[in-house]
Amino acid sequence: MKKTIAALACLCSLSYAADYDPVRGEMLSLSCASCHGTDGRSVTITPYIAGMGKATMYQILLDYKTGKKTGTMMQKHVKGFTNEELEQVSYYFSKVPR
Repeated sequence: MKKTIAALACLCSLSYAADYDPVRGEMLSLSCASCHGTDGRSVTITPYIAGMGKATMYQILLDYKTGKKTGTMMQKHVKGFTNEELEQVSYYFSKVPR
């Protein structure tokens, strides 16, 4: 019984990684390039998002989507994405080297 519970716990912790699609993540991230630069490496005043932690970025995106956080374009931009798509984008940028 303990082995079964331990195995289920391990599988649950890996479920997000199994759902990540690098091609889709990169495709969705392209909409960020006009403000945040290629691969999130901004060269302007816009925040540099390459290498940001996926959980941190996902929470920030959700905060914009729900209105907890406000910004110039971000609130409008993220409303066009599902939560799953925001996860894909967050995961993608977390894998881009700073």
